Formats: sequence, structure tokens, C-alpha cells
Amino acid sequence: MELYEERYNETTKKSKIPMIIGISIIVLIIITVLLIYGIIYLKSTVTKITLDGADASDLEEIFYIEESENSSELYIPIRKIAKYFGYQDFRGDYKYKSEDESKCYVKNEYETAMFTLDSNTIVKTRGDSDYEYVDLDQKVFEKDGELYTTIDGIKKAFNVEFLYEPQKRNIEIYTMDYLVNFYATHLKLTEYEAEFSDKKAIFEDMLIIQENDLYGVVKASTGESILETKYDLIKYLPNTQDFLVRTSGKYGILSKEAEVKVKSVYDEIKIMDNENGLYLVKQNNLYGVVDVNGNVIIEPEYQQIGINNMSSFAQNGIESQYILLNELIPIKSNNLWALFNLKGEQVTEFEFTSLGCTSSKVANSYPVLVVPSYKIIVVAKNNFYNLISTSGQKMIPTYVLDSVYMRTNSSTGENSFYMTFNGQTQNIEERLAEYIEQ
Repeated sequence: MELYEERYNETTKKSKIPMIIGISIIVLIIITVLLIYGIIYLKSTVTKITLDGADASDLEEIFYIEESENSSELYIPIRKIAKYFGYQDFRGDYKYKSEDESKCYVKNEYETAMFTLDSNTIVKTRGDSDYEYVDLDQKVFEKDGELYTTIDGIKKAFNVEFLYEPQKRNIEIYTMDYLVNFYATHLKLTEYEAEFSDKKAIFEDMLIIQENDLYGVVKASTGESILETKYDLIKYLPNTQDFLVRTSGKYGILSKEAEVKVKSVYDEIKIMDNENGLYLVKQNNLYGVVDVNGNVIIEPEYQQIGINNMSSFAQNGIESQYILLNELIPIKSNNLWALFNLKGEQVTEFEFTSLGCTSSKVANSYPVLVVPSYKIIVVAKNNFYNLISTSGQKMIPTYVLDSVYMRTNSSTGENSFYMTFNGQTQNIEERLAEYIEQ
């Protein structure tokens, strides 16, 4: 009996071993599956970020993602991301240096871009007289003391390609130089060189190429010809996505579809107003204006277009030497000035010997060209001044003002405008308010 029980117990133990092994295997499989799914889940919650193909996962710390049931919005702190693209970042206005926290600007050696709180426009500049106003898809906002913008704002300010796939938790960022070099290498364009603005064509899948001192344009992804390599010079115009070309010493403008927009008949073409799509043209040493479609707005028959002492009126907020108060074009002929509107219609006679007043001898005052609040332009005739509205109306019957100047309140930053005549001084805005009421 004892022998039977020993054999029974031994047999039972042996029969349980396969079951235990089987259960262990099943448990291991379950644990392995759970681990795999856990890893997959963890990966799905981690955003993969690359910059020019390299890992940039540290950027996730500065990004702000706003999740909702149907969408995922990504916002980026402007100043914190600047260094990743080789830009310097600053608080305040790029022109009037300050510590204003409602503004910030970023810059590299080629251009500057300024953001303003609650604004859906950024200002870009490549020089004192070259300003471009770029619309954004959303307004700039503040969070934890930082100004934030959208992917659209980052792309336009820093000249980058920014791809965000929220479902895949994937972000890919490519700088302009990386893209240009990548496609140039792909097309076997050895020692490829281009100026900063010309490189921006890459965002429209285009590259300017040079062969035997002649220029052309190709499709970056395929090498297909867009503009044949036969021009003496080609420059890219990012705002209109057109090309300035020179052939036989004459300039014209071609579209990216190779259509003629401005005939190659001018000695010089220069962008004078991005917002309204206007070009300054020079022909036989005289100046005129054409629009982006090649329509002649002002015939090239004038001595000068645009003021040439813009820096004198920097404190007055003048941002364009060609367009005053966003309405009028100053034009000079036979050493006298007149004002034309943006349609090319003459608003005043050629009677002003100069525009603006720089002759004030009052301490702590600044020269004045315009009074923005009333859309007034300061004009001069034989060293006396007058005030002209954008409709061409003289606010004072004759030229009797000895000087016009501006003073800035150091506490509020507000500007006040003054005029002097016969030893008297009046506040211009107060006087105009009385004039309008009458």
C-alpha cells in the first residue's frame, strides 16, 4: 500500500510538470505581449522631433501643444527656438531699442523679423528702407512671460520647413540652407552658391542655377527646367514668388510659370512696396512705377521717386521712403516735389521745394515728415512750411510756418507735434481738432 502511494505521488508530480511549464510559458507570453504593447504605447506618447534629420527631442520641452477632441495645435516660444536656427533673439522693438515685453525680434546676418503681442502680422526687414509686412494665421500670444506663435509664424520668420503630424507624434524641421544643400547635392550641382533671398525659392521647390556665367531656374525635386539657363542675372522675389531677370542689360520680371509679368525694357527694377505690389523702375535715367502685373502706374519720366533722407525721420515712424501714410508716393521733377496716390493719380502740383522739416532748434525735439493721427504730410516752399492732407488739401492757406517738430513724452512714449509761426507755438493735433470742429 505504501509502495502504491509513493508511485502515485511520483506519477502525479511528473504529470504536473508539463502543465506548470505550459502555464509559465503562457504567463511569459502574456508578459512579453504586455511589454511590447507597453513599449508601443510609450513610444506613441513621446513626440519624435528632428531638425535637419538629426534628433532634436529636447525641443519638446519648449513646445506647447493644445489638445482638443478634434485637433492638436502646436505653439512655439519665439525667442527660445531662435538659437536652434542660428538666430539671435531680443526683447522689444528692433528699431526703437527698449525692454518692451509685448514685442520681440529675431535676426541673423541677413534679415530681422519682429513679433508683437496680439498682432497677426510680423515685420521683416533687410535694411533701413526695406520693410515687409507678413500676415500670420493666428495672433501672437503670451504664456508664462514668453511670446508664442504658430508653425506658420515660425516658418515665415525663420525661413524653415516645419512638418507636424499629431497622429504620429512626429515633427520634422528643415532649415533653408539644409534644404538647398540637399537638393543641390541630389541634382549634382557642385559648389552651389546663392544669396539669402534667392535661396527662399526652395520653399516653392525651385533652385536658381548658374552655368557658364548664365542663370536659369530648375525644379529642385526633379531638375526640370523652369527658366532656361540663358539670363545674365536672376534674382528671386519671395513676396510675389517671381523672378527678376536681366538680359542684354535690361531688367524684367518673370513668373515661376515662365510668364512675362514685366517686360525686360528697364535699366533697373526695385521693390518699392510689397503690400501693394509696386516696383520702382528706371528708364533712361528717369523713374516710374509699375505693379506686379506689369501695368504702368506712373510713367518713367520723373527725376526721383521716394525721399532720400529717411533716416532723419526715424523717430517719426517712417518705414518706407516710397509710400507715405500708406497712401501717397512722393515724386520729384525739375527739383520740385508733388504727391501721387497709389493709383498713379497726381494729388498735388509740383510746388514743394522739400518734404518734411528738419530745421527745428527746440531742445529735445525731432524732425517731422508726417502727423499720423490726422494723416498730414509736412511740406516746404522756400524755407517755410505747410500741412497737406492725403487728399491734397492745404491745412493752412499759405506757407507761413517757421518750423514743425515733434517731442516724445519720456514717461508714456507718446509723440506730440508742434508748429511755430510769428514767434508762437501751437500743438498741431489740438489745432487740427479745432479746425475740423469748425
